[in-house]
Amino acid sequence: MNNITGKCARKVPVRPIEDISILLAFDYGKRRLGVAVGQMVTGTATPLTTLQRRANRTDWAAIAALVQTWKPDAMVVGLPHGIHDDTHEIKAAIAAFRRQLEARFELPVYTADEAYTSTEAYAHLKERRRAQNDGKRIQKDEIDCLAAAILLEAWMSAHRTDI
Repeated sequence: MNNITGKCARKVPVRPIEDISILLAFDYGKRRLGVAVGQMVTGTATPLTTLQRRANRTDWAAIAALVQTWKPDAMVVGLPHGIHDDTHEIKAAIAAFRRQLEARFELPVYTADEAYTSTEAYAHLKERRRAQNDGKRIQKDEIDCLAAAILLEAWMSAHRTDI
């Protein structure tokens, strides 16, 4: 029972992993939300966008538009499993975000370890720029959506069955 409204919470339908085809992934941060889309068949993910969080608010209309466009079967949210002291606060915010995703879109929402995905994304972008002789500065938005793709590919790799 939801203590705030007194209504019973809706149960998100459980879907076997082998029935999942398209996923959206979110790299949740205090200021930004990196988003990627992935396909279980290929096990690949593509960075889509980075949504700005203003005044601790999530752009639910933008997420709804992404859900409408991509029609995912499930979603994945990065959850830090690191050793930092500040992880408790962010983990609570991510748990709330995950619950809201499930309630709003009635899709299963899984978590994936996102430890060091931003570091990996930055290193990848830096190497790509170096290889292309591109001295352009790496933007945080680029890092966030690539981090979402990295965590999604890791999740899919761990959960794929031989298709």
